[in-house]
Amino acid sequence: MISSEPRDNDIGRQARIKPLVVVCGLAGSGISTALHFLEDAGYTAVDNLPLYLFDQLISREIEANKRQLVVSIDARTSGFTTDGFLGLITDIRKRLDQNIMLIFLTTSKSELVRRFNVTRRRHPLMRVNGEIDMNLAIDKDSDRMTNIAEIADLMIDTTGVSPQQLRRQLLHGIGSNAAEPMPIVVQSFSYRHGAPSDADMIFDMRFLSNPHWIGGLADQTGRDQAVQDYISKDPAFDRFMNQLKAQLDMMLPLYQQAGRPQFTIGFGCTGGRHRSVYAAEYIAAYLNSHDYDARLKHLQLLA
Repeated sequence: MISSEPRDNDIGRQARIKPLVVVCGLAGSGISTALHFLEDAGYTAVDNLPLYLFDQLISREIEANKRQLVVSIDARTSGFTTDGFLGLITDIRKRLDQNIMLIFLTTSKSELVRRFNVTRRRHPLMRVNGEIDMNLAIDKDSDRMTNIAEIADLMIDTTGVSPQQLRRQLLHGIGSNAAEPMPIVVQSFSYRHGAPSDADMIFDMRFLSNPHWIGGLADQTGRDQAVQDYISKDPAFDRFMNQLKAQLDMMLPLYQQAGRPQFTIGFGCTGGRHRSVYAAEYIAAYLNSHDYDARLKHLQLLA
């Protein structure tokens, strides 16, 4: 149950990405998760901002610094009242010439109860108002959010929705290009200095013939043509690369569909200057030729 269609009178306003996105809704409906996805999409995220600070935030960050902000509002928000929030949104829409998107997240009551029980966390209204009954706290939260849901630009029911589905709906709703290529870092390194901890996949290239022991090649790197020619003559090089390219062709689209913000591939060899460097250069060129956003990083060449 996801409503990603814009309201009729908001079609024009969704034509471009808004400088301010406000994510609100029922506690437990996925507001924090939505905030993280929009932060990955380039917004500066502000979690649970007190209502009285909105004016200052807009003045400094949007009007003065031209930043794109996403702000979350829920049952924890200091100073929250339904009328106060409705008045605030009305004022901001006028102030920003409608360049604001209000996203409302909701979830079925049974799903909310399940989530709070699974995480073993108390509903925010149970802490704020001293309620001891979770069902009553959820009902109160739903009652005071009803009028806000009616003015939302986008409403998403997260009942039974996976994080990947939520991400796609959010990016589509704000007008972001969800199909934008996933950044891929392709890096080379030396095993003498240890494998990088941030790599998602690591390949040991020490099975290839080592140019270090060939006269005239030791002082060159895997960026030099003579070294590349030597490595590529090793029969194992083409066999390995053909299998790796097939593996990446299968895996990378699936990672991108899952909403992975970045993927890092590491190639290692003894010194981090020859075999690993050429392997990284080769795969980065292949990925860029297939419309990926591959960025090279040679750890030992920077040292």
